[in-house]
Amino acid sequence: MKLKTTALTSTAFLICFGATAASAADVADPAPAPSAANTISLEASPEFYDLANPGKNAAGDLDDINFKLAVSHTFSNNVVLGGDIQYTQRAAIANVASSVDQAEVTLGYKLKLDAVTLTPGVLLGYGFGDEPKINPANNFNPDAYWAVTLAGDFKLNSQWTWNVFNVRYRNAFDYTWITPKITTGITYNIDKTDAVYFNIGNAWKDKGDGNGLVQDKYNITVGYKYSF
Repeated sequence: MKLKTTALTSTAFLICFGATAASAADVADPAPAPSAANTISLEASPEFYDLANPGKNAAGDLDDINFKLAVSHTFSNNVVLGGDIQYTQRAAIANVASSVDQAEVTLGYKLKLDAVTLTPGVLLGYGFGDEPKINPANNFNPDAYWAVTLAGDFKLNSQWTWNVFNVRYRNAFDYTWITPKITTGITYNIDKTDAVYFNIGNAWKDKGDGNGLVQDKYNITVGYKYSF
């Protein structure tokens, strides 16, 4: 009887010890928190002429200033759905200024390879407002356009990311408005939710006028991004 009691006591002790150890392990090693799936960003980007246009502008003159508000959601399968609205105020020519509004929807996929992330995507947009300048025959017509993009980012550490390249090929649906662009920049993560970024880029344009693809303008962009 004494041996049986001792055995039962030992078994109960082992069960209690195992449960306590398992509970301690659960506290010591919690599941990692999911990464932020949503972002809101706001940026400003002045653009400058690449080339001189006699009677219109000199190389390096301000062409316009663009403001963009963007939102995006990254799903658990790394598909990214986003949208943005933009307002561009053009510099005055002969004391006459113009502007354009744009609305865009984007769809992409993040391919993560250790510190490198590649994000191919597609974009549908619509230019409207004062003077969209998409239709070469009528600058005032609102028009739709599309684009394909590819971004490549390299995470240097927990705070710095080198945005190695962002390439865009864009065109209108009904007209020749080929406007490719490439940018490179850097992002600084202040903390888990706040980040600021800076990039520079250059764009080209083919308006279907027989001149082919020519240099158009370069830009400097500064922005803020909130992730949650």
